[in-house]
Amino acid sequence: MNARFVWLFAFLSITTPSLAQQGLTESAVAATVGDDPVEVAETQRMMDAIFRSKKPAGNLLPMAQAQVLEEVISRRLVLAYARRVGDAPSAEELAKAKKEFHTRLAAQGRKVSDVLKTESITPADLERQVLWRLVWDRYLAKYRTLQRRETWFQNHHCNLDGTELVVSHILLRPAAGASSIEIEALEKQAETIRAEITSGKIGFAAAAEKYSTGPSGKQGGRLGKIGRQGPMDESFSRAAFALKAGEISPPVLSPFGVHLIRCDEVVPGTKNLSDLTGPIDEALAKELLEKISQLERPRTAVKYSNAWPHFKPGTRELAK
Repeated sequence: MNARFVWLFAFLSITTPSLAQQGLTESAVAATVGDDPVEVAETQRMMDAIFRSKKPAGNLLPMAQAQVLEEVISRRLVLAYARRVGDAPSAEELAKAKKEFHTRLAAQGRKVSDVLKTESITPADLERQVLWRLVWDRYLAKYRTLQRRETWFQNHHCNLDGTELVVSHILLRPAAGASSIEIEALEKQAETIRAEITSGKIGFAAAAEKYSTGPSGKQGGRLGKIGRQGPMDESFSRAAFALKAGEISPPVLSPFGVHLIRCDEVVPGTKNLSDLTGPIDEALAKELLEKISQLERPRTAVKYSNAWPHFKPGTRELAK
């Protein structure tokens, strides 16, 4: 199958759950990008595509929903950018892509009209996805050069090549149901502890034994080896892998509480560039999406509604 249509078939195979359970309607508008509305139904479909196997729950759900909305908005901004700079596909290119898609459906014994009805999407939804793939594949082909792959690997190889860190931490665990004010107090306490350690007033291991509420506190905070993809929470791993051996992080907030993380040792990975082309290409795609969307955002207004969780503009903080 042409790679251009892989995402489309995934898009059309999603079973969209009821939005009524969330107090939402499919026609509700989550945001507008310029004059282009982003409907709740479209954002929910992308939620389902991204979180097929493991659905976020509890306090993690609105954060995940807000992140997915940003993904949809970023794609709209890329299309707006393409139109503005004259990179949008011609009518002939769009017609050819749609014809190819119809042909591939027919080879499976399916009709577009049947798919639209079964999956509760509109012709406009489908046409937008075809347009997106044409624009995005064109940009990716230009951006994913060997030089960029090499540069990305040089700067970020520890994230993918199997590198492990030996780490220790101090955990300040909040009480159940702690308020944001109480969390902020723990962060300030962590900053004070860090200052004591960096000034030499107390060693890290001694501070862990004195202050940490985690089980590793009795062992001086030592956790052992971790990888970039686990087993620790993403916020913990991201902060840890930004450290050099011997460095201590600023306070890091995770679902478990507030951490101070020390990188005790770096154990280099063994995978090379040729082993990691796929993951590096995914990272470059994410990098490009962010670059273009940020370039276009000052020129194309983005307005949020209250029909879907979203971040405060320019932050990763949920809007109230």
